[in-house]
Amino acid sequence: MLSCNEGIEPLPESLQPVFSGKVTFVGDWPTDITATHIVMFKETLEDSSDFSIVNLGFISEEIPAGSTEFEYNTSLNAIIGTIEAREYAYLVVAQSKSEGLSLERKDWFVVGIYCNDTDIICTGRIDVPEGAYLENIDIICDFNNPPPQPPGGL
Repeated sequence: MLSCNEGIEPLPESLQPVFSGKVTFVGDWPTDITATHIVMFKETLEDSSDFSIVNLGFISEEIPAGSTEFEYNTSLNAIIGTIEAREYAYLVVAQSKSEGLSLERKDWFVVGIYCNDTDIICTGRIDVPEGAYLENIDIICDFNNPPPQPPGGL
């Protein structure tokens, strides 16, 4: 009888990737904001139809209005999404003036875009490797100097 001495064991589970960071807010918060979230999209936003549940990779819990800083962790602060190992096209902080959690592009505007050390034009791209725990995925939201908006908004 041949044996590898391993018995019948399940294959090891791959660890779900996680990242964490801090959102820093600069300037005065708009007074008519109803919701603020970290939002990550799988594919680029080319038009308003790309702002969809199918394209969402992550939505954080709501960031309290008036915050100066908000620390997050994708394994603790998610309301939508389980992080997969892949490259994501767009990691941002978005705000809405609409009631409820609308998934209509016209209801949201971007106030901060993730920018890594090698991405000088701040495209919001992030590569999340299998089993990774990425730290310092920080986003600055400067209300006095808002970033360019993706297509399909107001």
